[in-house]
Amino acid sequence: MKQKTTITCFGEVLIDMIATEAGKLSEVKGFLKKFGGAPANTAVGLAKLGVPVTFIGKVGNDAFGNFLIQKMKKYGVDVSEMLKSDQHFTTLAFVSLLKNGKPDFIFVKGAHDTIRPEEVTLPNNSKILHICSVIQASESGYQATKQILALAHRNKTLISYDPNIRINLWKDQSKLKKVVLQTIKKVDILKLSDEELFFLTGKKKLEQGIAQINSSNLKILFVSLGSRGCYYKTKNHSGYVKSKKVRSIDTTGAGDAFNAGYIKMLYSLNKPIDTITRQEMMDWLVKANSIAAETTTKRGAIEAFPNTKFLNQLYEKN
Repeated sequence: MKQKTTITCFGEVLIDMIATEAGKLSEVKGFLKKFGGAPANTAVGLAKLGVPVTFIGKVGNDAFGNFLIQKMKKYGVDVSEMLKSDQHFTTLAFVSLLKNGKPDFIFVKGAHDTIRPEEVTLPNNSKILHICSVIQASESGYQATKQILALAHRNKTLISYDPNIRINLWKDQSKLKKVVLQTIKKVDILKLSDEELFFLTGKKKLEQGIAQINSSNLKILFVSLGSRGCYYKTKNHSGYVKSKKVRSIDTTGAGDAFNAGYIKMLYSLNKPIDTITRQEMMDWLVKANSIAAETTTKRGAIEAFPNTKFLNQLYEKN
């Protein structure tokens, strides 16, 4: 019997300590414990959309680590490859929303930063591997990422990369830029925000930034544009896809929700990327944009992610 394919997400899973009020971290008075970590958020988003998904990461053997694992189990994520550390606590991130809606972050690095290449495996039935750059900030995490990329290349697994750049995690911005640009050369699918595109290329005009960042290995390039939707480029066609207007109250996890949307597209279409038609791409990115937009109408990340019922309603409308 042929083994069912899965999506594998690799990287950090952590506790987001979310400020109970808007403002600078130095000024807020309290925090709420929430599930966090971009690749882990994407894994939960995929599970809520009905996609088989495995998560690989490392937490402390502590109450927070157990909380994160149980949360993923609750939503249907396969956590059989999760690692626990007896020497390091679970990573924490303190987050508040500034008055302009942008997040203010402080990371307290823990177990995720200590994952080693020899600890990393990749399920043979992985259809797509999804990674981010936060785990690449430590030397061991960087080497572990190289290892899982090598396994993906060996298995001919599609690789999706959302750098999800967090500048304050890196002592050297030039090293951050170098690591991300090197990784882009090793993946099939790249998703950047317009701000990340500017950081990596220095180009203010979207078209110029895309021309500079694009490389022959990329099968799809996505640039998320916030409330304006997204831009995509394949080897055969490209275009802008608008997002629906919503009353946004919390943008946390919107990019991860968009990732879940486009990965769901690739999993469901089950065809080579270069055979996806313009209409298929546009139709699915309307859905991915809607999934991301809907996430911003509620507080938190994974709790706000839409599920298959929401996706079915989108099918009925389109």
